[in-house]
Amino acid sequence: MSAPEFAARDATADDNDALVALSVACPMEGDIGLCVDRAPDFFVLNRLEGTTWRVGVVDGPEGRPVGCIAVARRTVHLNGDPTPAMYVSDLKVHPAHRGEGVADTLTAWARDACVEAQGEDGLVFLTILAGNRAMQRRMSGPPGLPHLQTVATFRTHTVSLLWRRRLPDAGVTIARATVDDLDEMAALWSAVAPRRQFSAVHDADSLGAWIAAAPDLDLSSYRLARTASGRLAGFVGIWDQSDFKRLRVTGYSRKLAAVRAGYNALAPLAGGTRLPPPGGALRNLTAVHVCVAEEEASVLRALLVDAYNDHRGSGHSFLNVGLDAADPLAAGLRGLHAQTTDIWFCTASLAGGAAHELDGRPVHHEIALV
Repeated sequence: MSAPEFAARDATADDNDALVALSVACPMEGDIGLCVDRAPDFFVLNRLEGTTWRVGVVDGPEGRPVGCIAVARRTVHLNGDPTPAMYVSDLKVHPAHRGEGVADTLTAWARDACVEAQGEDGLVFLTILAGNRAMQRRMSGPPGLPHLQTVATFRTHTVSLLWRRRLPDAGVTIARATVDDLDEMAALWSAVAPRRQFSAVHDADSLGAWIAAAPDLDLSSYRLARTASGRLAGFVGIWDQSDFKRLRVTGYSRKLAAVRAGYNALAPLAGGTRLPPPGGALRNLTAVHVCVAEEEASVLRALLVDAYNDHRGSGHSFLNVGLDAADPLAAGLRGLHAQTTDIWFCTASLAGGAAHELDGRPVHHEIALV
């Protein structure tokens, strides 16, 4: 029997419920199985990923999407220079339809969307969970499809919110941001961001507009670190995304089930939150717009510990912070007993397109949008 033939199309608002169900049906398996529940609006993250965006879908026999992929256009820093780029994300295929060519069809749709937006030589990037064997097999690209090159390892640090921690002596005071701080925040971003590959290009207007468009995020969600002289040394947003993006536990391995039992016994004594049973949602916080110069890791630590202490006992289980594994800022997380998850950061060479050469700057990526 020949494999079924598929065609991709642009998703519409009518596909929302099917895409939410598809996301839940595609869990990340490991010692803890997790799926991303994007109810009530699957497209919230896509709208935040670029100035323009599209979601492609492939319909199954019942006329509902069984696979999807997304592209978004944004301007990023490449080797210090503002550069138009396309971000590819949300490649999902329902388990019942894997191995049928759906992924190839979606990849071809994304390739064509990227070429249409900026030509064959345009900058294209994406992330892949390290160890994803299905995607690893696709790195070299089936004939006619993009070839992927891993350019960095991006690391998610998951910090459990348990006992109170001592605020480090970093020579800064921490305060919440207000509208009066936005110009200064944008100026610091414009100084720090070019030192990291793929960081978004922002001025005060675009940064303020992005924050205003993000659900459950506002300027008061951002913590600022100032030196005794009043210099803004760094800032970071702390985002609770539970109204539109939740991590649901699909299961625990036998080993992790035992760890969970011990953790849940300790958590109330330490002021923390118990881990949910299978089917339950993990309430977590995510750092967004980490903006600290690489030589000031102690400033990042002060910002994170301040947020950590503030959110203990709030019902959140952990705080996620994403950094390039080679970023000197990672020193600011030492001693916080973070669990780490690695993500391959990749660029794509489109059919006939050239690879983009990168210098040694660390990568910036917003894990809140993954």
